[in-house]
Amino acid sequence: MTNGGNRHNEPASFWTQANALLRKNLTFQKRNVKTNVRLILFPFVLCILLLLLQNLLNKQFDKAKNKCGCICTKTQGEQCLEKKCGVQYSDFDQVGACPITNPPEWPPFLQTPDPQYRAVRTDFLPFSDFPNPLCRNNGSCPITMLFTGTNQSLGEVLSGNMIPSTFGINNTDVMDSLATNVLGSASKTENTNFLEPAFFSDLPIYYLQSQCGKNSTFSIPIQISTTSRQQELRCAQALRLWRNSSSEVNNELYKGYRKGNTARKINEIVAGYDFLNSNENIFNVSIWYNATYKNDTGFDPIALARDPKCEFGHKIEDTVSSSAAQAHRVGHL
Repeated sequence: MTNGGNRHNEPASFWTQANALLRKNLTFQKRNVKTNVRLILFPFVLCILLLLLQNLLNKQFDKAKNKCGCICTKTQGEQCLEKKCGVQYSDFDQVGACPITNPPEWPPFLQTPDPQYRAVRTDFLPFSDFPNPLCRNNGSCPITMLFTGTNQSLGEVLSGNMIPSTFGINNTDVMDSLATNVLGSASKTENTNFLEPAFFSDLPIYYLQSQCGKNSTFSIPIQISTTSRQQELRCAQALRLWRNSSSEVNNELYKGYRKGNTARKINEIVAGYDFLNSNENIFNVSIWYNATYKNDTGFDPIALARDPKCEFGHKIEDTVSSSAAQAHRVGHL
């Protein structure tokens, strides 16, 4: 009796336990047949939906309006043997799908405010060197730029050479000659620069001068691809103001924006430059510029920004090089 009782208390073998577990699992699966079928079919249904979506997108992209425009240059009966595609054969909807093998080159621009928004003397910017607000009545307000640095004499030289006193243009190569001048535009930028908004906004292009003379507004022919159009050029006087510190520059720039002053008025300063510790041997500069038109809200594509460094960089570097060369010559004397 004792030995028999001991045999009944022994644990079941591995195969016995595996058999019991298998039977239990099969019973459970039989009770959940519908759930198992859904789990098996879900990947197949998902693949079918993706295939249908892909076919739908392919049909949409294969439509003529979503393809670059083409013309048939060689035919045999009703069959087209050779096509030629390009922007010149496309309508407005098709042009975005065309490859750009040789994108046009545009001159650099400053982001300049409209005349009615240019900085003038106000209650929140009461500095005497700002223009009289009456200049807004006839649109003659200058474009204001602020400068600062530890070496004011060098800063005055650098800032003075940034703004030309004459305007030159070569009618045989208008675009290249425009790039040698300092240009500005109040047009809004886009998220690409295939078509420069300054030439397609029906707004004048400003060329900055230290002083504008009479008859300083005129039109020139602009050749863009296969089309030619007249572009208005208008002189804008550049007003250079020196400040004692970068904090003063930053404060005045901030007050020029609508939300930066209690009057909620736009009183825009084009840019600010801090030449820091620059001298004849070292060139360091910090630049403030208007990035409003970037539209960096987090919800829309970010547009391009017109950086003052691109417009003035080569002029500043040339001035620094000239100053360094002059100092080198004086040292040898």
